[in-house]
Amino acid sequence: MKSFASRRLRNSILTIVVAVAVGWYAWWSKARLGRPEFATGYLLLSCLVFLALYNTRKKLPVLAWTTSAGWLQTHIYVGLLTAVVFGIHVACKIPSGYLEIALAALYLLTFASGLVGLYWTRSIPPKLARVSEEFLYERIPALRSQVQARAEQTVLETVRATGSDTLGEFFAQRVQGYLEKPRGLDYWFRPTSKVRKRLLAELTEVSRYLSEPERNASETLFALIRRRDDLDFHAAMQWRLKAWLFLHIGLTYPLLLVACLHGWLAHLFYGGAL
Repeated sequence: MKSFASRRLRNSILTIVVAVAVGWYAWWSKARLGRPEFATGYLLLSCLVFLALYNTRKKLPVLAWTTSAGWLQTHIYVGLLTAVVFGIHVACKIPSGYLEIALAALYLLTFASGLVGLYWTRSIPPKLARVSEEFLYERIPALRSQVQARAEQTVLETVRATGSDTLGEFFAQRVQGYLEKPRGLDYWFRPTSKVRKRLLAELTEVSRYLSEPERNASETLFALIRRRDDLDFHAAMQWRLKAWLFLHIGLTYPLLLVACLHGWLAHLFYGGAL
């Protein structure tokens, strides 16, 4: 824990030093009637290219020059540094022109998605670890089907054995739809255990009127309702991470293309040659 804290402190100090150096260079260059926009622009573009390489590194680990954790830490701090470089590059002014506005919008969206991803990748895994079991995202639909089939089999066998339909009616009216239907869109954006708690409370109330075999079956239903809720929670949280990554990477490459076009046009209008 101490080594991680020391690395974070070291990386933070290094990022601040580089940011201050870039700011000082921009001020020094302008004071001598220079054009720091080109240097800061190239630095920003280099940082963006480096950040984009992180996804390539994950796909081609044989090319790695450091650990995945090291790449990720560098990715985070370089990403934070780009905010300072971007602000210095545009001189903290609102961009004008369609290309500049598009470039600024792409950068801000990519940076904002990076911050959201940083928060989610830090907060979601501990939440998933508190769930009773870990589930692979691709297996969740099959596991849901297993839960539904087992619940239906348990209730059906109990009704046949006892001749009472109390538990069967409760299952058909309150639980079966919960196990068959997918969660609503609101749950995917804000998963809660509200439905689970309500069903368990209702099942607890019904258990007072059940026979001993039906109570045993209701205990199985208790476990299956909890398992279904755990599966839904995992699905929602893992989907959130997958959707974020798709969006973040999807914004990165258009940002690089527009940034390269912007740099090329800047040289043309300035009269330089590439």
